[in-house]
Amino acid sequence: MRYAFAAGTVLFALTLAPAAANAQEPGQNGFSMGVVLGDPTGFTLRKGLGEHNAIQAHFGFSPFPGDAVAAMVDWTHDAWDFLRGNPNLSLLLFFGLGGKAEWFTGRYFAYRYNDQNSFPDQSHFGLGARGLVGVRASFLRAPFDLFFELAPIGIIFVVPDPGVYYDIDLAVGGRFRF
Repeated sequence: MRYAFAAGTVLFALTLAPAAANAQEPGQNGFSMGVVLGDPTGFTLRKGLGEHNAIQAHFGFSPFPGDAVAAMVDWTHDAWDFLRGNPNLSLLLFFGLGGKAEWFTGRYFAYRYNDQNSFPDQSHFGLGARGLVGVRASFLRAPFDLFFELAPIGIIFVVPDPGVYYDIDLAVGGRFRF
């Protein structure tokens, strides 16, 4: 088992080596893929749409607020570069708007203004909108980015127990630029 994992890791690295040679600069229209931890924990994709805009997506398990599978798609805008002119690193403040879908079972705790509600143990589906703000460190001499984002505005419409609930997403992750 250990040898299969090591061989898979080497094969994956050899597959990415040619892509690293042609990696995109952070401000270009490139594609990036990586891992996100938090809400959700899973895979993340990003596609640049010009110098300051991008579409990003996160797919994975959402540990908060319950046992959930989540998909989020956001439009983001790079608003400010804190290290403008630095030859090695860009530290970008970004904000965005997007949507969220969650499928969850088990105990789900949703917070409303001055109220806490707990759904019964059954399957639910939620659709919602979210606003986010974050910081992305783009390494100029290496083909990867690190990011931290907070989505303090989250509204989820839940089925079959109809209602509007608020949710907060927090994530940290890294992406490899192709």
